[in-house]
Amino acid sequence: MTKCINSPKELFKLAYKMASNLKDENANSFAADLPHIDKLSVHKLTPSLLPITNAMKSIGSTAKSTVELVTAIKNAYKLQAWRQPYLEKDIGSTFTNGSAWFPIADVNGPIVYNKGLVEIMLLNKGITYPKHSHSPEELYIVLAGQVWWEAEGGANSPCWKKAGDVIHHSPNQVHAITAGEEAVLILNFWRGGAFEMPSIT
Repeated sequence: MTKCINSPKELFKLAYKMASNLKDENANSFAADLPHIDKLSVHKLTPSLLPITNAMKSIGSTAKSTVELVTAIKNAYKLQAWRQPYLEKDIGSTFTNGSAWFPIADVNGPIVYNKGLVEIMLLNKGITYPKHSHSPEELYIVLAGQVWWEAEGGANSPCWKKAGDVIHHSPNQVHAITAGEEAVLILNFWRGGAFEMPSIT
């Protein structure tokens, strides 16, 4: 029987473990830069669901490297503080209704982290996260499903990225992703700054 993992610290540890074990220098580097969990405080967030979180039931296939974290997220997603930081007037209802995030470590919690973030992104099938940029450096690890990825100056861009693949974005690098035929789950790291609203280009 799979253990039910739902606390922020347990999810943080699984995210760290996965990023550390991938055969990818950027993933290993981001994991190494994370502070030890015992040095971070926890601030309880009130769980909140959005209609898009129903897409958790139809996310795409996982990889061997991602299945443990995906299983934990499936067990815990109804207990998380899901958010949609974008406004419909700025980006359109298709995106705001088809995407959401929940934080694992962020300046506002649940694990209080001031120098970066660790969060989970959910995109419904066919949803495009349009071209955008932000000052912190970023790492995506595709957990389930696949995305069409584009980035200015990105190696091999544009191309498909599937579960287990790593995507790296330098500070202020313009990038975009589009979910494939199934909903997509992504682990997102930032370093070099706390959360800021990305600039849509």
